[in-house]
Amino acid sequence: MQKCLTKPFGLKEVSGCLVEKPECGFAHKLGFSFICHHPDHTQFRARAVGVMTRNEENELYDRLKQKRRNAFVAGLDEDRRALFFLKADFLGRPMTGMDTDESQR
Repeated sequence: MQKCLTKPFGLKEVSGCLVEKPECGFAHKLGFSFICHHPDHTQFRARAVGVMTRNEENELYDRLKQKRRNAFVAGLDEDRRALFFLKADFLGRPMTGMDTDESQR
């Protein structure tokens, strides 16, 4: 567990995993992120061990999530990739507040 780093989520039972490819058995996939269910997950918090600030934690977590999302999208065929980047909901209304930047494909 020496390599573990987590970020608090505001939930007592879990933390966000800050490891790029967690293999410890306590990390569970949640969307494009991982959460840590280790009994001592609070001991691995990046701020608590003095490794990074809150902003750095958030940036790393978001960067890892985006990297996993991009890898997932890159593995899709053209038709499924187009569905992933729909700019309208199932009723045909434009989605707002969503990241629809074409450059992230």
